[in-house]
Amino acid sequence: MNKKKDAFHSFVLKMPRFLEKVVAAILLVGVIYSCVQLGLHVLSFSDLAFNEYVEDILLTGFNAIIVIEFIRMLIKHSMNTIVEVLIFAIARGLVVGHEKPLEELIRIACIATLLVCRKYLFHDFDFQEEE
Repeated sequence: MNKKKDAFHSFVLKMPRFLEKVVAAILLVGVIYSCVQLGLHVLSFSDLAFNEYVEDILLTGFNAIIVIEFIRMLIKHSMNTIVEVLIFAIARGLVVGHEKPLEELIRIACIATLLVCRKYLFHDFDFQEEE
């Protein structure tokens, strides 16, 4: 009976890692499709005004980068990848968002805080992949 319990316990511990990898694979297929669409969009200069065209490309590009970093976070499980995802997500809002100056200042302060935390509060093991 104890052997069955240990096998079930081991299965339950391994299942989340497997499901994370399945989700990462699905996201990877989606981001590859998005990158192909981005390339086609860049090659076919649309009828949009130039500013809207560049903004659309930046938005799509940042979304792809954020998904790529999220996939890394699902696979690597390190504090460094979590902070990188947060930095990219906040930076996306700075680059493509049209917000009030106070909101932009708050975003900049958040990025600076994340970079300071990464520099001074993380240890070597925070940058290593979890086994």
